[in-house]
Amino acid sequence: MTTIPTTIQERVVLPGAGGGNTDSSNAIALGDIIAMLKQRMITIIVLSILFSGMAVGAFFLLYFQFPGYSAEAFVECISDAPETPMQLEQKALEDDPYLRFVNSQATLIVSRSNLGVVLRDEEVRGTRWFQDLDQDKRLLELEDSLRCAPVRDTNYIRVALTTRYPSDPHTIVNRVVETYLNEVKDKAKVRYRNELTTYKRELADVRNKIQLKKEQIREFQTTLPAGEVGVDLQSAGGGVVLEQLKLDLQTVAKLEQQTAELESLMRIYSDPEGPAINPEDRLQVEQDMRVMQLDSQVFSIEQELSVLLSQFGANHREYKEMQRRLEESESQLAIARANKLREVVDFKKQQIETAFYNSQNALLLARERLAETQAQQADLDRKLAEYRMLLDDQELLRETEKRLMEYIEEIERIVSRSSAIRVERAISAQEPLERSFPSLFMLPAFVILAFAGAVGIGLGLELIDNSVKTSQDIVRHVGLAMLGSIPDVDDEEVEIERVEAAVLEAPQSMVTEAFRTVRSNLQFSAPAERLKSILITSPKPEDGRTTVACNLAASLATSGKRVLLVDGNFRRPAIRKYFPKVGQKGFTNILIGDAEIDECIHNTELANLDVVGSGPIPPNPAELLGNELSSKFIGVVTAKYDHVIFDSPPVLLASDATVLATLVDGVILVCRAKDNSRGVVQRTRTLLTTVGAHIFGAVLNVAQARRGGYFREQLRTFYEYQHEDNDQPGAGNRSLPDKEETKDE
Repeated sequence: MTTIPTTIQERVVLPGAGGGNTDSSNAIALGDIIAMLKQRMITIIVLSILFSGMAVGAFFLLYFQFPGYSAEAFVECISDAPETPMQLEQKALEDDPYLRFVNSQATLIVSRSNLGVVLRDEEVRGTRWFQDLDQDKRLLELEDSLRCAPVRDTNYIRVALTTRYPSDPHTIVNRVVETYLNEVKDKAKVRYRNELTTYKRELADVRNKIQLKKEQIREFQTTLPAGEVGVDLQSAGGGVVLEQLKLDLQTVAKLEQQTAELESLMRIYSDPEGPAINPEDRLQVEQDMRVMQLDSQVFSIEQELSVLLSQFGANHREYKEMQRRLEESESQLAIARANKLREVVDFKKQQIETAFYNSQNALLLARERLAETQAQQADLDRKLAEYRMLLDDQELLRETEKRLMEYIEEIERIVSRSSAIRVERAISAQEPLERSFPSLFMLPAFVILAFAGAVGIGLGLELIDNSVKTSQDIVRHVGLAMLGSIPDVDDEEVEIERVEAAVLEAPQSMVTEAFRTVRSNLQFSAPAERLKSILITSPKPEDGRTTVACNLAASLATSGKRVLLVDGNFRRPAIRKYFPKVGQKGFTNILIGDAEIDECIHNTELANLDVVGSGPIPPNPAELLGNELSSKFIGVVTAKYDHVIFDSPPVLLASDATVLATLVDGVILVCRAKDNSRGVVQRTRTLLTTVGAHIFGAVLNVAQARRGGYFREQLRTFYEYQHEDNDQPGAGNRSLPDKEETKDE
């Protein structure tokens, strides 16, 4: 059985339209924007003319029917208010101390109460602006049209008004400013006098609280122990009690150490295995009279024993008698030493026990005194904390008293003047000499905005169109290599009756040249042994799969390759329409074992090109394609032909294409321009890659020669070159070759 070539996953960079980086990037470059503008040029021009006409009409309507004349006045506000507002809790000041004040005055100017007084003025009532408005709308119109705002980085307030008549705005603005000046000065004096009365009453209340706080402090001082009132209140006490506490702590620490040492000595002298004997104890034993006498007696006997040994020898009776006396004296000396040592140890043990119990009693008494002192100190700390709180309250009240006095002095200074606030008319409004609205500079601005709106609409229409229109759309949004683009037949200058047979019937057309480009790019996409079996499929019906399959097969055949075209579309077979010699038996007969492969292969008018029809339509196409006979068929025909091209149904409508895609070397995905959306093509690619199919690349079918597009310029250049070539001497006498090996190779 023939082995099917293994599908390779490496992708060779394609030349021409199919080459380049296949990395999907959604970034829009400047060239893309320029191309979009060219493609929507007609729309942009029409909308620009329409919008520009509307803008010019709107400008002249405003110019003649709604003219505007403006007048403005400036008011200087210098506040005499105290720089630091009096508050019990100090707040952060504004960056600009006059900013809030000036904003407040601007609000007062446009208040309804002030504007209502202005509308009752006789001079204002005589203006044409007043007479043209209804009584109910005058106040609202004045509120809407009067502009009042502080001038940045100054103490000025700008008051401006625009009306249709040049004699009205300065009159109304001046009356607004004058009414405000008269009103604000009177209100300011009354407000500061009321504020002065309030703060004087508050000052008296604060002074009463200070006096009460002093009496509380004096009474509290009498409850403190002697010697504690004058201490440093920043520390936790510091008088007699604290000193006694320190002394008691030291006494307890010393007694605890002494008791621990005595207890350790007691454990040493109470050891059952015997206490450790120090040199001092042994010296005291040796100084005992009884021990000294026995020790002297032993020494004398030893001397005598030495003399007898030298005179009579060791076996003499007197020597042995003296030896016995020496042993008795040494025994008595040892007993005397042991008794004396026991007496010394017992005496020291009694002394240590007595000292330990005395130290324990002293420690208990010291701890009791320490507890009493600590209780006194805790009580003193609480009282001192209350004492400090009283002193802090007194200090806070004194600070409040000081600030109140300073603030009252400032208000008294303001009230003593003729006016409580200095508000002056800096510049009066003058009658306008020319119209302020609309300005002639607005006309080109309107036209520019109209053009910008047209461009924006054109770009918007292009951006919201998510269909696949160009090769860049497939490369950028789908991430597939481009094998080529087939132009729309309607853009061709050469008449093509059957686009499925364009390579055979119109060899000098741009469509045929596009299929030659697809053929060349396909040959560069993988090694020749990996291009044996090729599946032609598409996302949806009517995308041009059969057209691409027939023309690609014909193009490969004209280049000298042996090609077999197989109709693998069992749903709607179409290849038989374009190759009449194809019989009734076909691919399905081979798959069910009803016919041999050679019986179903039919020759065509084009040398090197054979065709296998679909055969009868089966009830279960996907299951039929998935049997072992399909693999056997592909193995046999790929060994006999250079290329085997399968036409298949759409991927998104039937599973036949995905089944067949797993059996061939690779897939060519046909996308119809402006008909397939990016999402549809992406889903198709995902389905194919999920089953492990290798995609050689994509072919963009019915690519229109749009303005700014690739084919408009290419078509023009292609046919200009053809005509120029035909104008050469002898060109008209040359006949086209039956095969295209010379031109292509």
